[in-house]
Amino acid sequence: MLRLDANEGRCLLSEEDLKEILSPEIARRYPVRSLLEEPLAGMLGLPVSCVLATAGADDAIDRAVRSLAGPGGLVMSTSPGFVEFLEAAKRSSAMFESIPKDPLGAFPVAEICEAVKSRSPQLLILASPDNPSGCVLAKSELEAVANACREAGTILIFDATYSDFSLRTAKPADAISFPNVLVSGSFSKSRGLAGFRIGYIAGGEEAAPLIARLADAGPPFSLSSAAIEAGRRALSLDSSTVQAFVDEVRREVALLTAQLRGLGFVVSDSEANFVLLKSLASARVSEMLRERGILVRTWKGKTAYEGLVRITVPGEKSEFEELANAIHTLARFKEAAE
Repeated sequence: MLRLDANEGRCLLSEEDLKEILSPEIARRYPVRSLLEEPLAGMLGLPVSCVLATAGADDAIDRAVRSLAGPGGLVMSTSPGFVEFLEAAKRSSAMFESIPKDPLGAFPVAEICEAVKSRSPQLLILASPDNPSGCVLAKSELEAVANACREAGTILIFDATYSDFSLRTAKPADAISFPNVLVSGSFSKSRGLAGFRIGYIAGGEEAAPLIARLADAGPPFSLSSAAIEAGRRALSLDSSTVQAFVDEVRREVALLTAQLRGLGFVVSDSEANFVLLKSLASARVSEMLRERGILVRTWKGKTAYEGLVRITVPGEKSEFEELANAIHTLARFKEAAE
């Protein structure tokens, strides 16, 4: 099966890298988190005390919800959005309130700011590009939301997991310039290391005490030695290697968007590594692609996700050709449905 249902990137590490990552010497050593935090801090232009390496962005979000909101605290995000934000609130017995968002449209910045001012949540969590739509917060929009959060005493977590694919989104450096904003990220998408579970959360120098609280909110060895080494090697990849993959993903997103719109589907303007379409027959669309050996993401029965189908692009030309050929079968389905 061609698995395009989980937004997994293509692994950019070489086979030689992977052999060394899984060497007996690395396997026998306890993890030393700082070995990854130091190059992460260098990449972000921060002191090491302002960066925490985590077991994926999920771990970072989970720690933040548990330690900064906790039981009875209020967490807010947009809906539809990344389902893990809600799940993290549930695990911590925190309250969760969603801010309605057009699944195929832009962020409702004014509504987000108003919700924060009226409800004063402990945490507001937004991802840019967003999941599942791929829409983005521009730098000026991030500034508006961050200022609303500051006035309300709210900590904003800006998840930049998909930011490498976007030309218009606010970047991690923009987020950490605000004292009340933390930025989280992952090595799963533009580096293709989802299986290693590598992520981070960081903030400006004023956020160092918050980062220390987050470090205390989880186990001391949440990252394995192999994951730490994989992250170090991913950060040292030649920039041209990463850029070539990112460029291919952008090309495929543009082509897939045009193809689906040409078939009459309503499609989001995604700047991530996936495309989101809406169809009254979303289950049938998913089923037809599965019959062609392609898995895509749907949310059967989930409120605010009705009719949505998310298709990850593979970032590899031959696999994308396979996807594009399968999409042609949907043309006959659309004609029959009409």
